[in-house]
Amino acid sequence: MSTPESTYSLLVRNASLGWLASAFVARLPYSMLTLTLVLFGQELTGSFALGGLLVAAFSLGGALGAPVVGLLADRFGRRRALLAMTAAAAVSIAALASLAWVAVPVSVQAVVAGLVGATNGQVGAMARAGWSAAFAGEPDGRRKIEVAMSYETVADEVSFVAGPILGATLAAAVSPVFAVGVAWVLLVVAQTFFAFRLPAVRTLAGGITRGRIPARMVAWLVLSSVVGAVFGTTQTGIAALFQDTPDEVWTGLVYGAMGVGSAVSGLFAHRLLRRWSLPVRVMGAGALMVVFGLGLAATGVPLLLAVACFSLGLCVAPLLIAASTGTERLADPGNTLVLTLLSTAVMVGVGSGASAAGWVIEAWGAQAALALPAVLGVAAALTGVLARASRADAHGVRLTLTTAA
Repeated sequence: MSTPESTYSLLVRNASLGWLASAFVARLPYSMLTLTLVLFGQELTGSFALGGLLVAAFSLGGALGAPVVGLLADRFGRRRALLAMTAAAAVSIAALASLAWVAVPVSVQAVVAGLVGATNGQVGAMARAGWSAAFAGEPDGRRKIEVAMSYETVADEVSFVAGPILGATLAAAVSPVFAVGVAWVLLVVAQTFFAFRLPAVRTLAGGITRGRIPARMVAWLVLSSVVGAVFGTTQTGIAALFQDTPDEVWTGLVYGAMGVGSAVSGLFAHRLLRRWSLPVRVMGAGALMVVFGLGLAATGVPLLLAVACFSLGLCVAPLLIAASTGTERLADPGNTLVLTLLSTAVMVGVGSGASAAGWVIEAWGAQAALALPAVLGVAAALTGVLARASRADAHGVRLTLTTAA
């Protein structure tokens, strides 16, 4: 069995601690915004359904913008692309905050939220592409890449713990617009810091792809959207359940327990689950998600909800690691575009889940919305069946998606 020294320490040997730290902190601003936007939208409109609509617009913008960021990174270099997106995001988030003082139609609010999502710099995808390029061709490179994908999932989930806690706490203690302002400051500082630690030149060359995304990659895209929907339904349901109650201050902490669970399982998934194929891991995690999702819907007590969210999180990391590892196997080393496609799928899921939960809340209440993750667990398990049938985890079948010089 791999030892700790032969797993995560190899990442430290291949990248400085400063690079790892900046790559983590740079994810924090956007991790704050999904839950903060639910509360910000509810304050602007008085409706959780419309608050969910803003999250849906934010997610749709992210879904459309992510592949563009990937193309720019592969063509001009990740540093230039991220600096450009940081500047654009600073402008769009400032415009979002201004909505607290400028009365505009809901459609305009949704457009602004969409622009915020579209300017997401895709820090996680850029970091993953860096590991893919670094370990390509190395002895035992495939294992090292899976370790890196596991680490990146942990980094994502820890940021998703800190982000909602920070955003929801600031929104409850001060105001949602103050939380948006803090996200703006963090974005400008952290993403700029990280960008200057990325390569200044392109890591890929070649012509624009003339092929199509193979059917075997569809399974990983679908799985990513299902996981995103779990995030969206859970955070919206919990926010609505606690709204205007003495437990409102616990919203971020309860939802953040999901990120803690995902981080815990992500730390060990590449070691404990390596005997099973990626599709089998997905089927098992999906089945467990059904059980834990039913537990989420069965209680309204903050502590028990936190336990249920933690349990759901244990299932999330194996699903995300499977999606990123399987996709990397299909792509050329260092390809940012294919990894941003996964971000697109997650964002589509978050937005769809938040929107669906908002309408369920309006029709049947917050507790009903908390039953949706159990349904999504079934969908995840079925996606594992699809991945196995299509051989989505096969080695040696490369998908070339590079950009013109």
